[in-house]
Amino acid sequence: MKHLYLFFFFFSAILFSQSQNDTTDLKEVVIKADSEIQSDFQSDANVSLLNRQDILRGDQSIITPILNQIPGVYMQQGGLNTNKINIRGIGARAQYETNRLKLYYDNIPLTTANGTSTLDDIDLTNISNIKVIKGPQATEFGAGLGGVIQLKSNLPKKETINSGLIFGSFDYLKQNYSLSQATEDKQIYLSYNNLSSGGFRENSEYQRESYFLNSKWKLSENSDLQFLGQFTSMKGFIPSSLSRTDFENNPESAAFTWAQAKGYESYDSGTFGLNWSQHYDEFYTQNTSVFMNFRDAYEPRPFDILEDQNIGFGIRHVGGVQFSLFEKAAEIKLGGEFMKDDYDVSTFENLYEQNNNQGSLQGEKISDLKQNRQYLELFSTLKIELNSRWNFKFGLATNKTKYEISDRFSTGENAQNGNYDYDRVWLPNFVSQYQFSDNHKISASISRGFSVPTLEQSLTEEGVFNTNLKPEKAWNYEVGYQSKWFGSQLLAEVNAYYMNVENLLVARRVDEDRFVGINAGSTIHPGIEFSFKSNLDLDESLQIQPYFSGNFNFYEFDTFVDGDDNFSGNDLTGVPDRQLNFGLDAVIFNRLYLFFQTNAVSEIPLKDANTEFTESYAFSNLKLDYRFIIFKEIQVSLSAGVNNMFNEKYAASIVTNAVGFGGSEPRYFYPGQGRNYFGGFRLSYNF
Repeated sequence: MKHLYLFFFFFSAILFSQSQNDTTDLKEVVIKADSEIQSDFQSDANVSLLNRQDILRGDQSIITPILNQIPGVYMQQGGLNTNKINIRGIGARAQYETNRLKLYYDNIPLTTANGTSTLDDIDLTNISNIKVIKGPQATEFGAGLGGVIQLKSNLPKKETINSGLIFGSFDYLKQNYSLSQATEDKQIYLSYNNLSSGGFRENSEYQRESYFLNSKWKLSENSDLQFLGQFTSMKGFIPSSLSRTDFENNPESAAFTWAQAKGYESYDSGTFGLNWSQHYDEFYTQNTSVFMNFRDAYEPRPFDILEDQNIGFGIRHVGGVQFSLFEKAAEIKLGGEFMKDDYDVSTFENLYEQNNNQGSLQGEKISDLKQNRQYLELFSTLKIELNSRWNFKFGLATNKTKYEISDRFSTGENAQNGNYDYDRVWLPNFVSQYQFSDNHKISASISRGFSVPTLEQSLTEEGVFNTNLKPEKAWNYEVGYQSKWFGSQLLAEVNAYYMNVENLLVARRVDEDRFVGINAGSTIHPGIEFSFKSNLDLDESLQIQPYFSGNFNFYEFDTFVDGDDNFSGNDLTGVPDRQLNFGLDAVIFNRLYLFFQTNAVSEIPLKDANTEFTESYAFSNLKLDYRFIIFKEIQVSLSAGVNNMFNEKYAASIVTNAVGFGGSEPRYFYPGQGRNYFGGFRLSYNF
């Protein structure tokens, strides 16, 4: 604490000493211009946007509290390496991964053919803004059930060198260095990030290094070529979940077996892609991407040791033509996406109990499987402008997914080999928007989406693939209202939707920390989402942006029979039925930035029987950031903040349907971190 007080003293001294300096060069960092609210108003229906200021408002360790500002999005964070995202309840039943949504960086997919996404491989400093499309309305991205998260690149507009350091409680340290170059015919951005944490729990140390290159070259007046390269090396120990007794009385502890095995996960991963974009006059545009990804992972767990390697490649193309249809302005887009991944998955005995308290020790091989998975998606959209206020958009996508399994361990009748596929699906989409005044518009949509089982869901307790699993499918119905008030100073949005999911994929617990996927019926997902955000220029020395958002869900199992148990009519497990977010951003004298956010979450059902629940909670984060110019070319930023400032005890993530083995309590809870502090500085030199 002594160092923190010194930091605040130094911070305050600079604030007063610099308060009269020229601020002309700092105007580009205004928190929320009226033009951005206007841009949000003009966006497509059911699209949420986060700008760079939103993304970097915290300690930059993970995007959880930022994404959770978006109504209908709920990200759980069991640790820096244990997180999952669900959108409108889709993905809530995933145990330790994010699936059922698609992740892109610009036009390059970051989601594997297996359907899993790792958002934190891209450091937050390498993102300029985030676009979230909720539900199966994203025809151009395959119409997944959960939706799409698209990360936008932060290509530079000038030549800059940046250096940043953030430090905090529990030995948290993040270093960031970047170099930008921009000329008339090229833009280059190169960065290095190193993030480490001791963790507040036993067996929760974390280390991640990442290298990132993004460049764009002007090939001609109408043509650009973008190259993206990203490499991440991560090792994170796993404390795992706790029983209710340990969660309430000893949240810093790790699960006993995970502590004994010193369980962790580590991997090297990378994504590389080329995107060629071109426009021919004002009527035709095209984007074509080729990409590859790889992942080499090792994960010692108490029940086994998992080795898996994956390498994939693919191509994506979207072309658009603008034309006149019955004297109405129209645009048609045609495209497709092909991806192929090769997975090698092996498991070994973990002999940690025989290793003299030294942690995991690899034993004999238990299984050795190879899966080749590929999909082909084709899509088309037609948008018609009936007049300046009313438009229709029709979309149709189709997907064909197949895979081949090779068992390289078992022989004879026990071997699992063969070619399998899922039935082709057709995914229509209809959206209409009507702007009945300059400040008010409504929208309505009907869309269909699907998601195939992931590799982890497909593995049975014997370590073989369950080839009988079926993809989830759903129809989504939605209406929305969006309005501006007081010019462009207040934006209000309300959406109501209803989704019914068939062939629901759920996780059945078969052993401690081991789950298998099953199809278990259907769910219904009705909900209401709302958000209000404003930009108020009170005078030249003070800008404030209050915002308020939330959602009310009424998700339940429609038909869900698991063995002798009938859970039909119960609330959907693993997702809160209420989320509220309140925040206030402010700029004082165009130098001092304040970011305050409160996130409130209702109780969450832990079991399909609805007999166990988490407690509701609310936590608040605060950050102060002071920026000033020295020597005319160097911008300095000093920051300090506190997370969970009122020291709320809460479950940051949960394991649904946990079962106690050997007389032990079920382990449902990943405890959230208590009050913790951080501070940092950043230097930017503009050539």
